[in-house]
Amino acid sequence: MPEHAQLVKRLQVLGDFGEFALKSDNLDEILTEACRLVGDALGTGRAKVLEIQQEEKSLLVRAGVGWAPGIVGHMRLPMAEHSSETFAIEAAEPVISQDIGKEDRFQVPAFMKEAGVVALANVPIFLPGRRAYGLLQVDAGEPRTFGPEDTEFLRTYATILGPVIDRLLQVRALRGSQERFRLTVEAARDYAIFLADPQDRITDWLPGAEAVFGWTAEEAVGQPGAIVFTPEDRETGQDQKETEMAAAEGFAPNVRWHIRKDGSRVFIEGSTRALRDADGRLTGFLKIGQDVTARRAAEARLHESEAALRRLTETLEAQVEARTAELRQALSAIQVEVRQREQAEQRLLQSEKLKAIGQLTGGIAHDFNNMLQTITSGLSMIRLRAKQSLPTDIAGYIDRAEIGAKRAAALTHRLLAFGRQQTLAPKPVSVDQIARDMEDMVRRSVGPAVQVELKLADGKWLVMCDPSQLESALLNLCVNARDAMPDGGWLVITTEEMVLSADDVANVEDAQPGRYATIAVSDTGTGMTPEVAAHVFEPFFTTKPLGQGTGLGLSQIYGFIRQSGGIVQLETTPGKGTVVRLCLPFHALNPDTAAASPDDVGKTVLLVEDEPDVREMTAEHLRDLGYRVLEAEEGTAALRLVQAGARLDLLVSDFGLPGGMNGRQLADLVRERHPGLPVILITGYAAGQEMSGMEIVHKPFDPVTFAELVRAKLEAVDPVSGPPGA
Repeated sequence: MPEHAQLVKRLQVLGDFGEFALKSDNLDEILTEACRLVGDALGTGRAKVLEIQQEEKSLLVRAGVGWAPGIVGHMRLPMAEHSSETFAIEAAEPVISQDIGKEDRFQVPAFMKEAGVVALANVPIFLPGRRAYGLLQVDAGEPRTFGPEDTEFLRTYATILGPVIDRLLQVRALRGSQERFRLTVEAARDYAIFLADPQDRITDWLPGAEAVFGWTAEEAVGQPGAIVFTPEDRETGQDQKETEMAAAEGFAPNVRWHIRKDGSRVFIEGSTRALRDADGRLTGFLKIGQDVTARRAAEARLHESEAALRRLTETLEAQVEARTAELRQALSAIQVEVRQREQAEQRLLQSEKLKAIGQLTGGIAHDFNNMLQTITSGLSMIRLRAKQSLPTDIAGYIDRAEIGAKRAAALTHRLLAFGRQQTLAPKPVSVDQIARDMEDMVRRSVGPAVQVELKLADGKWLVMCDPSQLESALLNLCVNARDAMPDGGWLVITTEEMVLSADDVANVEDAQPGRYATIAVSDTGTGMTPEVAAHVFEPFFTTKPLGQGTGLGLSQIYGFIRQSGGIVQLETTPGKGTVVRLCLPFHALNPDTAAASPDDVGKTVLLVEDEPDVREMTAEHLRDLGYRVLEAEEGTAALRLVQAGARLDLLVSDFGLPGGMNGRQLADLVRERHPGLPVILITGYAAGQEMSGMEIVHKPFDPVTFAELVRAKLEAVDPVSGPPGA
């Protein structure tokens, strides 16, 4: 085509596009027509417009001709660093590729190669303000040289496209804004909105105005704006004053009562605004008002309530003071009653304990005298056989005396524990041994009418708990069983090992499944109903007559077992009896040997004891074990040895010492000089003393057990030496 004819054709294309753009407000139509015209002008028959989307991360094929339906409006290209499209946008210059098969500057999208594109021209499209919109891309199906006249034509075409696209985008945004405004206005049913001409004749009556005032648009349009004013406001000219003020100042408030079509009144809060054209001429009024009738009614009720409240407040102080005085008197009486009840409960609890001790006294005295008889008889026979020079019989008498002494010691410990006068601490305990040790006391406590039987599993299991507490719990259960059998019956103490599953302990907080050692007390008494059994472990709950029980025994047992990590199981049937089972977690213990280890031989023990016989026997026993022993009869003498620089590895002291210093106080003073020194306190009675970090041994103690404890304390810490030169 001659150059002149080609130029004329292209000018015609530009003119046709401009004319079409003025006729249409549809962006997609205009972009599609632009692609058709440019494809015809360049003879390619194929062109497209790419629009930047997703914050400049991709290009959408927004419009095009000569492409399959699945491409236009759907295909997105990433704005890759090495694409011709990205380069053209960033450089703001046309990018031409005459043959993409030979192109090594850019990467061409696969869908274009598959569509047979061989050559292409990219021209960036900018909106006013140099805002990048996208690209006009012309595609050819064969190699092609896009000459300077082609490039300049495309640049001009893209320059015209930019403002056209911008105008259409603004039109679209304006229409969207208008639609949103229309929907908002129509949805605001409690806002009366209408327009009036400069003479205050209604020209537009929106749905909100109909909802508030009752007139339809057909009824209201053409009427004066004063139709919504009350007769008294029209008589005083309030409607005219409002429009005059708005015309003069641009705005006039409208806060007053108005009238509805049915004659009822509505309170409006709103305004009237003047509308003017570009030359400032008044074109009408915009009137907006909100129906606040319900709110004003609520405010009126609130004001009435506030007034009533103020009146009440004026007399409230006197009423409160009078009522407070009554409450103070009642509270004082309640406090007195609570104190009296607490004192009565304490007296009752102590009375119950004394009563129980009194019931045991006869049997205990008998048992204790038997034990003393065994000891004194054994010692007498030892003395006699010694005079007769018959030493072979002495060992048997010594064994009997030791057994009697141990039984007396065990009985003393149980009495102290029952009276809560003994310092208590958890340690490994055999439930079988507890049952055996308590058998005599249980028999004495329940009386001859109740037959007592022990069914022990003879297991080697140990549990970690306070043995005195466990003994007290066992005795308490046996006494309860006796009370449930007023005419006598059978009481069985059973020990066994149980494996509790997760289901078995599911209803017990913090309880863990595993191996448990159990000790159970069963009776053939009256049993309990389910209602009674549900409350049996609650404090102060008792089924005994007034004055015969505090209701604290089972709750204390429950608390002790739970604190020891165990659980309590209850089985009972009315008329058939009850089983209470104490389950304590299995505790493994590696027994120590009594003799001193080779590393302990020669270590120094400071022994403080005011009873000479006890001190001498204990010191001799320690020396036999290989220890070096320093002796002192009271605290002051012991401190003199310490201050003299004596080497110390262990302090063994009686708790009750003469001279105003007890064993605990002595230990604290010695530890000031020897921090971390292991301490063993020996006592027959230590009520309420804090013994943190110190081992307690109760008199009379077993020498083998004492030797094991000494060795354990020495092996638990590094040797402690005195000051240099000691």
